[in-house]
Amino acid sequence: MTRHALVLCSRRRAMPARLFGAPGMERVSVITETGHPHSFPSGVEITEIADIQDPGEVLSAAISIAHRAEISHVVSPVEFSQAAGGYVRSTLGLPGLGYDAALGFSNKYVMKRRLREAGLPVTDFAQALSLDDVPEAADRVGWPCVVKPVFGGGCLDIVVLQSREHFDDFASSAQAGSLKASRHPLIVERYVPMDAEFHCDAVVHDGVVEFVAPSRYFTPLLGQIDNFSGSYFLHEGHPDFAPLLDLHARTVQALGMRSGVTHLEVFKVSDGFLVGEVACRPAGGGIPEALQLQYGIDIWQAFLDTSIGRRPQTTVRRRSGIVVNSDFPTRPGRITRIVSEAELAELPGVIRARMTMGVGDVISEDLTSSTSPGLVFYEASDEQEVLSRLENIRNVYFLDASPV
Repeated sequence: MTRHALVLCSRRRAMPARLFGAPGMERVSVITETGHPHSFPSGVEITEIADIQDPGEVLSAAISIAHRAEISHVVSPVEFSQAAGGYVRSTLGLPGLGYDAALGFSNKYVMKRRLREAGLPVTDFAQALSLDDVPEAADRVGWPCVVKPVFGGGCLDIVVLQSREHFDDFASSAQAGSLKASRHPLIVERYVPMDAEFHCDAVVHDGVVEFVAPSRYFTPLLGQIDNFSGSYFLHEGHPDFAPLLDLHARTVQALGMRSGVTHLEVFKVSDGFLVGEVACRPAGGGIPEALQLQYGIDIWQAFLDTSIGRRPQTTVRRRSGIVVNSDFPTRPGRITRIVSEAELAELPGVIRARMTMGVGDVISEDLTSSTSPGLVFYEASDEQEVLSRLENIRNVYFLDASPV
């Protein structure tokens, strides 16, 4: 049977356009949200729905598509489509990550419960069915706490609350509007000061982790939208390398992944490591491109291959130096002045720079962890040079924006 892939996209994010023409994607149907800004290749059938997070609505659209041509695989490239993708697979008997496993990778409360039950280290947590229930949950896990929807991504709708008084002030403000309106429960986690934050990006096939790359963020991500954010790969002799590989392998096993790609967040605290979150889709920002520069691994192609039942390519071609990816600070408004790619390219170690916005473009107030006017990739010989070359970039970078 010719493969007929069903791709589930959100309004915010779609799969890279180049993958729609990849082998095995001869027939593609897309379900996405009304009002999406994406462009899809000719020949791709588009079905629009109100909410990609609604499993029932997605299933109804999938069944209508299947009446016209049998679906062979479901591809869920975005955070918000993971649960719905699993629901369609389980309901229609399709291969891949089923609904129960997909919930473990997308519902943060279910995820934390399963990780704790498997003996993995996580911070204390509780579920709040609504914003009004947060104080009771926070009293159980301890203040200060981090509050966010159980389904979410991109650092959206995350708030750190220091105390009950802080909660009362927040709950009565306009900032609380989106959490009040959430159709999903919230997870309340004890806030833990961290010494460092890491991520592991990996490819799993047939129950085996075939490739994994641990990296360290410059600084912990929470609250860093208006700062330089990025990460660099750790070498095998780094003292944190082996512990991160172990945590990743145990996480994948605990959540039941057989084939797919993962993006795992890990916190280093005073007495060891804590598993933050894990996603079963490629990372955002410059991480996929950095993986290709450092290791020759196309993580998006591996994601597609594992989604449609094909063995991924995980042969490593490692670059000798440390590849670093950095997103630029951003702020809302119309850009009036910004650094150029040419200015960045002249700096020591820079491999490539790419500005995705320019003078006249408008940066939305709706910022996420992936919002950036550009990014730069550079190479360093060791961790000290990672930081010194980042400082060179800080000194050259500028962005001016006026209110819209």
